[in-house]
Amino acid sequence: MTARVVCVREASLDDYEALIGLFDELDEIHRRSRPDFFRAFDGPARTREQIEQWLIAPNSTVLVAQHGQAVVGLAVLLTRPASTFSGAVPRRVVEVDNLVVRADQRGRRIGRQLLDAARDWSRRRHATHLEVAVHAFNRDARRFYEEFGFAPSVDRLVVPA
Repeated sequence: MTARVVCVREASLDDYEALIGLFDELDEIHRRSRPDFFRAFDGPARTREQIEQWLIAPNSTVLVAQHGQAVVGLAVLLTRPASTFSGAVPRRVVEVDNLVVRADQRGRRIGRQLLDAARDWSRRRHATHLEVAVHAFNRDARRFYEEFGFAPSVDRLVVPA
């Protein structure tokens, strides 16, 4: 398979089972790396209702990368509310809330195709910025986003109370 034969489109509820498999894969990466923060779900990784909300709301969506009949990647896009801080420059921000490519398909530029589509979706909604948060343990993800052009903005530090 090459990235040229991968189609990126907006998801539908018909994609639910494939989406859950991809979310499970993404969540397992987080559970393995930070078991002090992440645990297994009692039910599906994301409910059908949650995915439906992302799909029907005007300021969010789920993009999927499809190869043949298989969904091999996803990106969840959420438009953040504008800052109420009067000292902030007005910005319209779309956040890449989740992005994952099936493990056996990584390294084929599918993630980049998802980010290109995320940027296009954001621009059509007049966003000024596309942002993503990356956990400190996930150096590969950080490198991937930086290669796309993302730059560090804020580092969130954590200490137990």
